[in-house]
Amino acid sequence: MKKESFIYLYVLIACCLLACATIGVPNTYGLFYQPLSTILNTGKANATLHVSIAGLVTGFSSPLIVKSLKKISYRPVFIGGILLLLISGFLIAKADSLLIVNFAGILRGLGFACSTNVIITMLTGNWFKSSRGAISGLIMSFSGIMGSLFSPVVSKLLENLGFQKAYLICIFIMVGLSIPAMFVPLKPENIGMKAYENNKKQKEKESYAGRFELKFLSPAFILLMITSLLVICVTTLTSYLPSYVESLSLSAANAASLLSASMVGNVLFKFLIGLSIDRYGVLPSFIVFMAICFIGLFVIIFAPHNMTILFLAGILYGACYAVNKVAIPLTVRILFGDKSYGEAYSMLSLTENIARSAVITAIGFMFDLTGTYRYNFLIALLACILSSLMIIYLDKKKA
Repeated sequence: MKKESFIYLYVLIACCLLACATIGVPNTYGLFYQPLSTILNTGKANATLHVSIAGLVTGFSSPLIVKSLKKISYRPVFIGGILLLLISGFLIAKADSLLIVNFAGILRGLGFACSTNVIITMLTGNWFKSSRGAISGLIMSFSGIMGSLFSPVVSKLLENLGFQKAYLICIFIMVGLSIPAMFVPLKPENIGMKAYENNKKQKEKESYAGRFELKFLSPAFILLMITSLLVICVTTLTSYLPSYVESLSLSAANAASLLSASMVGNVLFKFLIGLSIDRYGVLPSFIVFMAICFIGLFVIIFAPHNMTILFLAGILYGACYAVNKVAIPLTVRILFGDKSYGEAYSMLSLTENIARSAVITAIGFMFDLTGTYRYNFLIALLACILSSLMIIYLDKKKA
């Protein structure tokens, strides 16, 4: 294997492991809520406040991190982020007060801003020009695989070792999986290489030049931001899937089955949308996979009483993850180009983090008000349609 080929393979593996570390492992974080609540002798709302704080800090600091990478080296920023995750992990594991946990949430948020989704997509885009869809889908699929496989492991660790040791083990695993990415330069040009391209001529080379100039108050960016927020309205329902099923007086087995199915869809469709994007383009794939999600949601709402059908519907619903984690970042590249991608996507990430926190609260509030989750799911159906219409409009606007 040529040296260049080995380096491309190393970068790909490092990005997959980083997705496992900073997206996959945190997907199991909900398992720590109850033990932490018990240790702090407080309610779940207080025990989970640091998660919202971390999300907001990640969102607000991501644009600043991206700007700083134009002036300072990427590696110290990344290593600093991993160290912040390690420090916050120790503080939370050893904490005996809510104040310390919330402070650790700030450090955790800064750590993720330096190491997670925005950084992963920047590395992917900088290092791979060909097959970006398939490569992005593969990398993000690993986050879903890790989340699915690691959940029972965390449960066992909590059961056998208790909160503190289980939490620290998870932090060490996150840091360990992140280490290979520490040796990846932000751009291949930094080590005298070029981004990977295969020998076939591909239309996507021109498509990533950008269609619009990046202006945060421009109609194009605002429409894309609204589109992203609509997709967030759909994906945020995941944490309420078990509660929704149980509210219909169905069994806990059905509730668990639906959540597991959505995780299967998470992994499957992230990979499939990558292949679809390389073959048909980002925007058509966006529409098709949102349509798949729409069908799954429709069945979950109107035909939830057959366990087999419910499981299949949950898999189809999982297509929304593929749109959120693969299609949206690549749509940013299509519309604003590789050069402006970091700034554009980091700002989009800010609005997504704020929206996700707001939507989680709004779903709970609407349930308290109406006694049902059905209205939230109907709103999500509408969000599937509106997000697709906005993408079509953005595509037509360029023409």
